[in-house]
Amino acid sequence: MTDPIPETTSEDLEIERLARARRQARGLRVAARRAIALARRYRNEEGPRGAREAACVAQALVWRRAAKDLRSRRIEELGPGLARTSGPSREASRRAG
Repeated sequence: MTDPIPETTSEDLEIERLARARRQARGLRVAARRAIALARRYRNEEGPRGAREAACVAQALVWRRAAKDLRSRRIEELGPGLARTSGPSREASRRAG
């Protein structure tokens, strides 16, 4: 006896795409934090450090913007069924408690 293969719907594909975007945004935020940590270390070093520090900060800003763009698309692109599966927002849980 074999189990029937579940049919993949467009909602399933959308959920997968949103989950992938979330993981990418999380990775971009981690990379940005590491770049800022490096910039702080470079600031505390003696000698020429301005170019390396500026490069780290500039790259961190690029990564943060990309993460923000990935996350901001979420609400606008969700359909009514997917919006309910995303869970309550943090503000809603703060207001309720």
